[in-house]
Amino acid sequence: MALDGLAIHALVSELSSALVGGKTDKIFQPERDKIILNLRTQNKNIKLLLSVNPQGARANITENSYENPIVAPNFCMLLRKHLQPSRIISITQPGFERIIVFTFECQTELLDIVEKKLIIEIMGHFSNIILTDGNGIIIDALRQVDYTTSSKRRVLPSLPYELPPKQDKEIFNGKGDDIDFTSDMRADKYLTDKYIGFSPLISRELVYCATGETDTCLDCFTQSQREKLLFYLKRLKEDIDGNNYSPCTILNGKPLEFYFLRIKQYGINSLIKEYATFSEAIEDFYIEKDEQEHIKRLSGDILKAITNAQSRISKKIEAQRADIADCEKALKFKEMGDLITANIYMLKQGMDSALLTDYTKDPPQKTAVELDKSLSPSKNAQRYYKRYKKAVTALEILNKQIPEAENELIYLDSVFEELVRAKTSADVDEIRSELSESGYMKKGSQKKNGKKPKLYTPKIQSAISADGFQIYIGKNNLQNDYLTLRMSDKRDIWFHAKEYPGSHVVVATKGMPVPDTTLNEAALIAAKNSKAGTGGIVAVDYTEIKNVKKQPGAKPGMVIYTTYKTAYIRL
Repeated sequence: MALDGLAIHALVSELSSALVGGKTDKIFQPERDKIILNLRTQNKNIKLLLSVNPQGARANITENSYENPIVAPNFCMLLRKHLQPSRIISITQPGFERIIVFTFECQTELLDIVEKKLIIEIMGHFSNIILTDGNGIIIDALRQVDYTTSSKRRVLPSLPYELPPKQDKEIFNGKGDDIDFTSDMRADKYLTDKYIGFSPLISRELVYCATGETDTCLDCFTQSQREKLLFYLKRLKEDIDGNNYSPCTILNGKPLEFYFLRIKQYGINSLIKEYATFSEAIEDFYIEKDEQEHIKRLSGDILKAITNAQSRISKKIEAQRADIADCEKALKFKEMGDLITANIYMLKQGMDSALLTDYTKDPPQKTAVELDKSLSPSKNAQRYYKRYKKAVTALEILNKQIPEAENELIYLDSVFEELVRAKTSADVDEIRSELSESGYMKKGSQKKNGKKPKLYTPKIQSAISADGFQIYIGKNNLQNDYLTLRMSDKRDIWFHAKEYPGSHVVVATKGMPVPDTTLNEAALIAAKNSKAGTGGIVAVDYTEIKNVKKQPGAKPGMVIYTTYKTAYIRL
């Protein structure tokens, strides 16, 4: 998340074009560390978000809606007093610092026109929003800073506003002619330490463009790579000076980065999404990030239930396998009973052991047999036969229970994979419902109103193939069951990654033959939406729905199928 000095320079340019001249209509503080300014421009109403959340400090135009508290916080009331109404006359950035200064033209109670500045400092845990008068005197700050908090800089009412302490860095001029290529330092760290406004992200990107790697040391640069680095530094300066931006976000199953220029260093395994404005990229990034964090919080109890069940079942299987080993040893009890019966004439009650001849062996062998001296020889034989029968019964039960437990682990693995792919709160709720129905979690309390529960009708995600066929994708086991067993026609074609948990994918044929291009598209979707979908070659089985069956008592999403073909998909 690189809202560095260079990115803020681009952001200031964009905000200036959109907001300068805009009048403040309303000011809200929906959260402790967020301020929303509603601005009226000539073209439309715009919402400006200022956030000093340490995990997402930023300033950007937003379309998102926020719930405001009934009683406005004190700092919000202060901003309303001083900035409502007012007009933005400039948006600036001091140097390449991570600071944005919004200058407002305001009217006093005596109708005098004065300037006031709203300053947002975007500096991680030290981020702040500060209101000053036209002379640079602090009126107040969202986070007041005194000597107990910082020994270098105070941010308190009535004190003059001072910029944060300057770093020992150079202003970026795009030349790079003084770069020390004899240093054994990593080039990306060198650039970050050298230039004001450079973040590790843009430094790595420059090194990647020059060398194809992100961690190359300066003294390892070839002459050609040195020239490339200087070229890309010059081009970066030209893009900044010319406001030539291409905002993007980078995703790899989750939001990784956003920037005002296209980023290539993450390679083919990442998805680059481009935007018309930098604000849109920032907004989209944090919406996705917040949603994923929200899902993570929502799914904490589900993850705990899955891991606890997996641990319990794994221990149970381990114990059962140990019991099988003991039972297999106990199978010799029949031999002991047979030996006692064959040599019963040699035995008397009161003996605690005997050395008996086993005539079934060739040649006959002597075998030591332990006896219970309180029992007669015939009852000792019966005792061994009972122990043998008990072991046989236990083996039959264990040989049935262990595969069932192993299938249960496979099922839980599939639910875990669903949780990894969950994108919305609704996805998480469906998984929780599935685990509740399967007995792994407690069911939520339901009001008894005498009404029958509604049939489960999930929203199944779909796509259109290049040939115009509808392709449906189940996102969890309940959706898989609904899609495969209730929603689809018997002539539809069903896909699933071979031997991996994943989505059921169905091509709706409407009785028409399906071209290979559509079959390949559906197989690719099934491969990507499975545990195998991280790369390499994935085997995907496909067959008509009529060949897919569910066994009685099977867990959600667990089916068997016959008469199938296999496609091999390279991811």
